[in-house]
Amino acid sequence: MSSEHDGERQERPQDPATTRRPRTLTALLLTMLASWLLLLAPLPYSLAAGVTALAAMVLLVLAAVQTFRQGRHVMAVLSLVVGVPATLMIVTGSLLSLLFYGPMLDIQECHASALTEHARSSCTADAQDSMATWVSELLGG
Repeated sequence: MSSEHDGERQERPQDPATTRRPRTLTALLLTMLASWLLLLAPLPYSLAAGVTALAAMVLLVLAAVQTFRQGRHVMAVLSLVVGVPATLMIVTGSLLSLLFYGPMLDIQECHASALTEHARSSCTADAQDSMATWVSELLGG
C-alpha cells in the first residue's frame, strides 16, 4: 500500500522566489533587531547601528519588490511606509552620534561614574555647556 502512495507523492520543484522570500524576511528581521540593539549599546558600538540599518534598508526594498511581484501591493507599500522611516531614524541617530562623538562619549562616561542623582544632573549641565562650546568651536565662533 505504501508503494501506491509513493508513486502519488512526487516532489514539486521548489520555486526560488518562494524560498528566497522567507530568507529575505528573516535577514531583514535580524538586521533590524541588530540595529535596534546596537543603537542602545554604548557609543563605540552604537555607531555600527547605522551600518546594519543600511543593510536592513536594502533587504527591506528587496522584500517589498518581491511582495509587490506576488501581487500583495498593500503589504509592499505598507512595509515601505513603515520600514524606510524606521531605518532612516536609526541611520540618523547613528550619524548624529558620530558627529557629536566627543561630547556624547564624555556624557556617557560621566553618567557611568555618577553615583547620585545630583551627580547625574551635574553631568547633564556640564555636558550642555561643553556641547555649546564644542559646537561654537566647530563653527569657528
